[in-house]
Amino acid sequence: MLKSIMQRSDIRKIYKKYISVKQLDRTKWNEKFFFNIFLNKNIFFLSSYRSSHGYLIFRKILDEYEILALATNIKNFRKGIASKLLKRLIEKAKKEDINKVFLEVSENNIAAIKLYLKMGFCKLGCRKNYYKTPEGFQNAFIMVLKI
Repeated sequence: MLKSIMQRSDIRKIYKKYISVKQLDRTKWNEKFFFNIFLNKNIFFLSSYRSSHGYLIFRKILDEYEILALATNIKNFRKGIASKLLKRLIEKAKKEDINKVFLEVSENNIAAIKLYLKMGFCKLGCRKNYYKTPEGFQNAFIMVLKI
């Protein structure tokens, strides 16, 4: 499913899919925050064939995409779901003449970093103390894929 959201009823359906993906200990966006983000017409939601298996949320800014969230259900790790979602995003980017895809990822999220590197992303920089966690703050790598 790929959707640029504009109506509240659509956002509510997408939010249910978003919540249905069970993650480890990561904090999910609350409903109010989710609605505020998705009222923007340049926000998109990709879900796996079975929507409870994974999703990718991104936004379009001029000729670039920014990945805001990518998650796979904990029961479906290592089954290629995140790779498939990223491939769909890259295909869409090529069709729309998107030049780059950006993202931030915790420097501690080794599995995600390996996936992004495998998909062709490169480390561009680091945001110090970007993620707040119960243990303190974590740095984030800024990564980019040139299309």
